[in-house]
Amino acid sequence: MNNDLHTGIIEAEKKNDSEKLPGWLLPEELSDVEAEMNETRYVKLIKESKNPLLAIFKVMREEDRLMFLSRILSTTVKTLNRVPKSLVMKASIEREQYIFDTFKAWSHTICKIAQVRLKIIGADKLDRNGTYLFASNHRSPADIPTLYEALPTKAAFVANGVFAHIPVFSYWMRASGAVFVNQGDQKAEVNAFKTMIKRLKHGRSLILFPEGYVHQGSGVGAFKRGGLHAALFANVPIIPVCLSNTEKVMRAGSFHITPRQNVTVEFGEPIYPDTLSRKERKYIDYTLRAEIAAMKERIAGKGDFNFSTAELRAAFKAELDKLP
Repeated sequence: MNNDLHTGIIEAEKKNDSEKLPGWLLPEELSDVEAEMNETRYVKLIKESKNPLLAIFKVMREEDRLMFLSRILSTTVKTLNRVPKSLVMKASIEREQYIFDTFKAWSHTICKIAQVRLKIIGADKLDRNGTYLFASNHRSPADIPTLYEALPTKAAFVANGVFAHIPVFSYWMRASGAVFVNQGDQKAEVNAFKTMIKRLKHGRSLILFPEGYVHQGSGVGAFKRGGLHAALFANVPIIPVCLSNTEKVMRAGSFHITPRQNVTVEFGEPIYPDTLSRKERKYIDYTLRAEIAAMKERIAGKGDFNFSTAELRAAFKAELDKLP
Protein backbone atom coordinates (compact mmCIF):
# COMPACT_ATOMS: atom_id res chain seq x y z
CA MET A 1 0.00 0.00 0.00
CA ASN A 2 1.25 3.52 -0.77
CA ASN A 3 3.06 5.23 2.13
CA ASP A 4 1.05 8.45 1.69
CA LEU A 5 -2.03 6.58 2.83
CA HIS A 6 -0.27 5.62 6.06
CA THR A 7 0.71 9.18 6.94
CA GLY A 8 -1.57 11.64 8.69
CA ILE A 9 -4.82 10.41 7.16
CA ILE A 10 -7.28 11.71 9.72
CA GLU A 11 -5.44 14.94 10.50
CA ALA A 12 -4.90 15.63 6.81
CA GLU A 13 -8.61 15.14 6.12
CA LYS A 14 -9.52 17.54 8.91
CA LYS A 15 -6.99 20.14 7.71
CA ASN A 16 -7.68 19.46 4.02
CA ASP A 17 -3.94 18.91 3.55
CA SER A 18 -3.82 17.89 -0.11
CA GLU A 19 -0.02 17.59 -0.09
CA LYS A 20 -0.14 14.57 2.21
CA LEU A 21 -2.97 12.72 0.55
CA PRO A 22 -4.24 11.96 -2.95
CA GLY A 23 -7.03 14.39 -3.83
CA TRP A 24 -9.76 11.77 -4.12
CA LEU A 25 -9.30 10.80 -0.46
CA LEU A 26 -10.26 14.27 0.76
CA PRO A 27 -13.90 15.40 1.14
CA GLU A 28 -14.68 17.49 -1.92
CA GLU A 29 -15.70 21.10 -1.38
CA LEU A 30 -18.00 22.78 -3.90
CA SER A 31 -18.25 26.34 -5.11
CA ASP A 32 -21.35 28.33 -4.12
CA VAL A 33 -22.71 27.94 -7.66
CA GLU A 34 -22.26 24.14 -7.63
CA ALA A 35 -23.80 23.82 -4.19
CA GLU A 36 -26.79 25.97 -5.18
CA MET A 37 -27.68 23.84 -8.23
CA ASN A 38 -28.98 21.01 -6.14
CA GLU A 39 -32.18 19.22 -5.28
CA THR A 40 -33.45 22.45 -3.68
CA ARG A 41 -35.36 23.06 -6.91
CA TYR A 42 -37.42 19.92 -6.33
CA VAL A 43 -37.99 20.88 -2.69
CA LYS A 44 -39.33 24.29 -3.67
CA LEU A 45 -41.68 22.80 -6.26
CA ILE A 46 -43.08 20.34 -3.74
CA LYS A 47 -43.30 22.58 -0.68
CA GLU A 48 -44.48 25.73 -2.42
CA SER A 49 -47.14 24.08 -4.59
CA LYS A 50 -50.70 23.28 -3.58
CA ASN A 51 -50.57 20.37 -6.03
CA PRO A 52 -46.97 19.05 -6.16
CA LEU A 53 -47.66 16.55 -8.94
CA LEU A 54 -49.22 19.20 -11.15
CA ALA A 55 -46.32 21.58 -10.54
CA ILE A 56 -43.79 18.89 -11.40
CA PHE A 57 -45.77 17.91 -14.50
CA LYS A 58 -45.71 21.48 -15.82
CA VAL A 59 -41.92 21.69 -15.54
CA MET A 60 -41.54 18.21 -17.02
CA ARG A 61 -43.53 19.27 -20.07
CA GLU A 62 -41.00 22.05 -20.70
CA GLU A 63 -37.77 20.13 -20.05
CA ASP A 64 -38.58 16.47 -20.67
CA ARG A 65 -38.87 16.66 -24.45
CA LEU A 66 -38.34 12.92 -24.93
CA MET A 67 -41.12 12.11 -22.44
CA PHE A 68 -38.94 9.89 -20.24
CA LEU A 69 -40.14 11.44 -16.98
CA SER A 70 -43.75 11.39 -18.17
CA ARG A 71 -43.48 7.63 -18.61
CA ILE A 72 -41.80 7.32 -15.20
CA LEU A 73 -44.60 9.34 -13.60
CA SER A 74 -47.12 7.05 -15.30
CA THR A 75 -45.27 4.02 -13.94
CA THR A 76 -45.42 5.51 -10.44
CA VAL A 77 -49.16 6.21 -10.67
CA LYS A 78 -49.81 2.65 -11.87
CA THR A 79 -48.50 1.32 -8.54
CA LEU A 80 -51.78 2.59 -7.08
CA ASN A 81 -53.28 -0.64 -8.42
CA ARG A 82 -51.30 -2.50 -5.76
CA VAL A 83 -52.30 -0.26 -2.85
CA PRO A 84 -55.65 -1.92 -1.95
CA LYS A 85 -54.07 -5.32 -1.43
CA SER A 86 -51.30 -3.83 0.71
CA LEU A 87 -53.94 -2.16 2.91
CA VAL A 88 -55.82 -5.38 3.69
CA MET A 89 -52.71 -7.51 4.23
CA LYS A 90 -51.74 -8.07 7.85
CA ALA A 91 -48.27 -7.11 9.03
CA SER A 92 -46.23 -10.11 7.94
CA ILE A 93 -43.24 -11.26 5.93
CA GLU A 94 -45.60 -11.69 2.97
CA ARG A 95 -46.68 -8.02 3.15
CA GLU A 96 -43.05 -6.87 3.42
CA GLN A 97 -42.21 -8.94 0.35
CA TYR A 98 -45.21 -7.53 -1.52
CA ILE A 99 -44.06 -3.96 -0.84
CA PHE A 100 -40.46 -4.81 -1.73
CA ASP A 101 -41.61 -6.45 -4.97
CA THR A 102 -43.56 -3.29 -5.81
CA PHE A 103 -40.46 -1.15 -5.32
CA LYS A 104 -38.36 -3.62 -7.30
CA ALA A 105 -40.78 -3.65 -10.23
CA TRP A 106 -41.00 0.16 -10.16
CA SER A 107 -37.20 0.52 -10.11
CA HIS A 108 -36.71 -2.07 -12.84
CA THR A 109 -39.22 -0.33 -15.11
CA ILE A 110 -37.62 3.08 -14.57
CA CYS A 111 -34.15 1.73 -15.36
CA LYS A 112 -35.62 0.12 -18.46
CA ILE A 113 -37.32 3.34 -19.57
CA ALA A 114 -34.07 5.30 -19.11
CA GLN A 115 -32.17 2.44 -20.78
CA VAL A 116 -29.66 2.39 -17.93
CA ARG A 117 -26.75 0.04 -18.59
CA LEU A 118 -26.35 -1.20 -15.04
CA LYS A 119 -23.33 -3.07 -13.67
CA ILE A 120 -23.65 -4.50 -10.16
CA ILE A 121 -20.57 -5.49 -8.15
CA GLY A 122 -20.45 -7.30 -4.79
CA ALA A 123 -24.18 -7.86 -4.20
CA ASP A 124 -23.73 -11.63 -4.43
CA LYS A 125 -21.48 -11.57 -1.33
CA LEU A 126 -24.25 -10.29 0.96
CA ASP A 127 -26.73 -12.40 2.92
CA ARG A 128 -30.18 -11.85 1.39
CA ASN A 129 -31.71 -12.44 4.83
CA GLY A 130 -29.25 -10.21 6.67
CA THR A 131 -29.88 -6.78 8.20
CA TYR A 132 -27.64 -3.94 7.03
CA LEU A 133 -27.23 -0.20 6.91
CA PHE A 134 -26.36 0.54 3.28
CA ALA A 135 -24.37 3.80 3.21
CA SER A 136 -23.99 5.29 -0.25
CA ASN A 137 -22.64 8.39 -1.96
CA HIS A 138 -25.39 10.50 -3.53
CA ARG A 139 -24.99 11.61 -7.15
CA SER A 140 -28.39 12.07 -8.72
CA PRO A 141 -32.18 11.69 -8.44
CA ALA A 142 -31.56 8.52 -10.45
CA ASP A 143 -29.80 7.02 -7.41
CA ILE A 144 -33.05 5.84 -5.83
CA PRO A 145 -34.36 3.54 -8.59
CA THR A 146 -30.83 2.49 -9.59
CA LEU A 147 -29.82 1.52 -6.07
CA TYR A 148 -33.11 -0.27 -5.41
CA GLU A 149 -32.74 -2.20 -8.64
CA ALA A 150 -29.29 -3.37 -7.46
CA LEU A 151 -30.22 -4.22 -3.86
CA PRO A 152 -29.92 -7.89 -2.94
CA THR A 153 -32.26 -7.63 0.08
CA LYS A 154 -35.34 -5.78 1.33
CA ALA A 155 -34.50 -2.28 2.58
CA ALA A 156 -36.06 1.13 3.21
CA PHE A 157 -34.63 4.59 2.65
CA VAL A 158 -33.66 7.20 5.20
CA ALA A 159 -35.04 10.14 3.24
CA ASN A 160 -35.45 13.89 3.29
CA GLY A 161 -38.80 14.82 4.82
CA VAL A 162 -39.84 16.38 1.52
CA PHE A 163 -40.48 12.87 0.15
CA ALA A 164 -43.32 12.52 2.65
CA HIS A 165 -45.23 15.11 0.59
CA ILE A 166 -45.02 13.33 -2.77
CA PRO A 167 -48.31 11.55 -3.55
CA VAL A 168 -48.18 7.79 -4.27
CA PHE A 169 -44.42 7.53 -3.77
CA SER A 170 -44.73 8.61 -0.12
CA TYR A 171 -47.25 5.83 0.52
CA TRP A 172 -44.83 3.14 -0.60
CA MET A 173 -41.96 4.80 1.27
CA ARG A 174 -43.94 4.69 4.52
CA ALA A 175 -45.16 1.15 3.86
CA SER A 176 -41.58 -0.02 3.36
CA GLY A 177 -40.53 1.38 6.74
CA ALA A 178 -38.70 4.47 5.46
CA VAL A 179 -37.43 7.01 7.97
CA PHE A 180 -38.14 10.64 7.06
CA VAL A 181 -35.73 13.31 8.32
CA ASN A 182 -36.69 16.98 8.49
CA GLN A 183 -33.22 18.44 8.13
CA GLY A 184 -32.53 21.47 10.31
CA ASP A 185 -35.14 20.49 12.90
CA GLN A 186 -33.01 19.16 15.77
CA LYS A 187 -35.87 17.45 17.61
CA ALA A 188 -37.07 15.77 14.41
CA GLU A 189 -33.53 14.63 13.61
CA VAL A 190 -33.14 13.05 17.07
CA ASN A 191 -36.48 11.25 16.67
CA ALA A 192 -35.43 10.02 13.22
CA PHE A 193 -32.17 8.71 14.70
CA LYS A 194 -34.08 6.77 17.37
CA THR A 195 -36.41 5.39 14.70
CA MET A 196 -33.43 4.22 12.65
CA ILE A 197 -32.05 2.30 15.61
CA LYS A 198 -35.46 0.74 16.27
CA ARG A 199 -35.91 -0.27 12.61
CA LEU A 200 -32.44 -1.83 12.43
CA LYS A 201 -32.86 -3.73 15.70
CA HIS A 202 -36.13 -5.17 14.37
CA GLY A 203 -34.42 -6.48 11.25
CA ARG A 204 -35.26 -3.74 8.73
CA SER A 205 -32.30 -2.88 6.53
CA LEU A 206 -31.96 0.83 5.76
CA ILE A 207 -30.36 2.89 2.99
CA LEU A 208 -28.59 6.10 4.00
CA PHE A 209 -26.91 8.89 2.02
CA PRO A 210 -24.39 10.22 4.60
CA GLU A 211 -23.53 13.29 2.51
CA GLY A 212 -27.03 14.50 3.32
CA TYR A 213 -27.67 15.90 -0.15
CA VAL A 214 -27.01 15.22 -3.83
CA HIS A 215 -23.31 15.98 -4.26
CA GLN A 216 -22.62 17.88 -7.49
CA GLY A 217 -18.82 17.53 -7.61
CA SER A 218 -16.87 14.81 -9.35
CA GLY A 219 -15.71 13.25 -6.07
CA VAL A 220 -17.37 12.44 -2.74
CA GLY A 221 -18.47 15.07 -0.22
CA ALA A 222 -17.95 15.03 3.54
CA PHE A 223 -20.08 12.53 5.46
CA LYS A 224 -22.32 13.29 8.43
CA ARG A 225 -21.70 10.71 11.11
CA GLY A 226 -25.05 10.90 12.93
CA GLY A 227 -27.01 8.37 10.87
CA LEU A 228 -24.05 6.02 10.70
CA HIS A 229 -24.00 5.75 14.48
CA ALA A 230 -27.49 4.22 14.38
CA ALA A 231 -25.89 1.07 12.96
CA LEU A 232 -23.31 1.12 15.74
CA PHE A 233 -25.99 1.37 18.44
CA ALA A 234 -28.03 -1.39 16.77
CA ASN A 235 -24.88 -3.51 16.16
CA VAL A 236 -25.77 -3.90 12.47
CA PRO A 237 -23.13 -4.17 9.70
CA ILE A 238 -22.56 -1.08 7.55
CA ILE A 239 -22.21 -1.75 3.82
CA PRO A 240 -20.25 0.90 1.85
CA VAL A 241 -22.03 1.46 -1.48
CA CYS A 242 -20.57 3.36 -4.41
CA LEU A 243 -22.78 4.81 -7.13
CA SER A 244 -20.94 5.84 -10.26
CA ASN A 245 -22.21 7.82 -13.29
CA THR A 246 -25.85 8.20 -12.18
CA GLU A 247 -25.41 11.97 -12.59
CA LYS A 248 -25.02 11.35 -16.32
CA VAL A 249 -28.54 9.88 -16.35
CA MET A 250 -30.04 12.86 -14.55
CA ARG A 251 -28.40 15.79 -12.78
CA ALA A 252 -29.83 17.22 -9.56
CA GLY A 253 -32.21 20.08 -10.19
CA SER A 254 -32.91 18.85 -13.72
CA PHE A 255 -35.95 17.25 -15.33
CA HIS A 256 -34.00 15.91 -18.28
CA ILE A 257 -32.93 12.27 -18.64
CA THR A 258 -30.07 11.15 -20.86
CA PRO A 259 -30.62 7.50 -21.87
CA ARG A 260 -28.16 4.65 -22.44
CA GLN A 261 -25.66 5.61 -19.73
CA ASN A 262 -23.24 3.14 -18.12
CA VAL A 263 -23.91 3.06 -14.37
CA THR A 264 -22.13 1.04 -11.69
CA VAL A 265 -23.35 0.10 -8.22
CA GLU A 266 -20.67 -1.52 -6.06
CA PHE A 267 -21.30 -3.04 -2.62
CA GLY A 268 -18.16 -3.04 -0.47
CA GLU A 269 -17.02 -5.22 2.39
CA PRO A 270 -19.22 -5.07 5.54
CA ILE A 271 -18.03 -3.02 8.51
CA TYR A 272 -18.97 -4.92 11.68
CA PRO A 273 -19.55 -2.61 14.69
CA ASP A 274 -18.48 -5.19 17.26
CA THR A 275 -15.00 -5.33 15.70
CA LEU A 276 -14.39 -1.57 15.95
CA SER A 277 -12.45 0.22 18.66
CA ARG A 278 -13.87 3.28 20.41
CA LYS A 279 -11.95 5.62 18.10
CA GLU A 280 -12.95 3.70 14.98
CA ARG A 281 -16.58 4.04 16.00
CA LYS A 282 -16.19 7.75 16.69
CA TYR A 283 -14.60 8.44 13.30
CA ILE A 284 -16.60 5.92 11.27
CA ASP A 285 -17.54 8.67 8.80
CA TYR A 286 -13.89 9.22 7.78
CA THR A 287 -13.19 5.56 7.13
CA LEU A 288 -16.45 4.96 5.28
CA ARG A 289 -16.09 8.03 3.06
CA ALA A 290 -12.54 7.07 2.14
CA GLU A 291 -13.61 3.55 1.17
CA ILE A 292 -16.39 4.82 -1.08
CA ALA A 293 -14.06 7.42 -2.62
CA ALA A 294 -11.53 4.67 -3.35
CA MET A 295 -14.24 2.52 -4.92
CA LYS A 296 -15.32 5.42 -7.12
CA GLU A 297 -11.77 6.07 -8.33
CA ARG A 298 -11.23 2.38 -9.00
CA ILE A 299 -14.45 2.11 -11.02
CA ALA A 300 -13.34 5.14 -13.07
CA GLY A 301 -9.94 3.53 -13.64
CA LYS A 302 -8.11 6.37 -11.93
CA GLY A 303 -5.34 6.39 -9.34
CA ASP A 304 -2.93 3.79 -8.05
CA PHE A 305 -4.91 1.06 -6.29
CA ASN A 306 -2.37 -1.51 -5.30
CA PHE A 307 -4.02 -1.81 -1.86
CA SER A 308 -7.00 -3.71 -0.52
CA THR A 309 -9.96 -2.62 1.61
CA ALA A 310 -8.35 -4.36 4.58
CA GLU A 311 -5.15 -2.33 4.08
CA LEU A 312 -7.06 0.93 3.82
CA ARG A 313 -8.95 0.16 7.03
CA ALA A 314 -5.72 -0.81 8.77
CA ALA A 315 -4.14 2.50 7.72
CA PHE A 316 -7.03 4.46 9.17
CA LYS A 317 -6.96 2.44 12.39
CA ALA A 318 -3.24 3.13 12.79
CA GLU A 319 -3.85 6.87 12.47
CA LEU A 320 -6.84 6.81 14.81
CA ASP A 321 -4.78 5.07 17.47
CA LYS A 322 -2.46 8.10 17.53
CA LEU A 323 -5.26 10.45 18.50
CA PRO A 324 -5.79 11.27 22.20
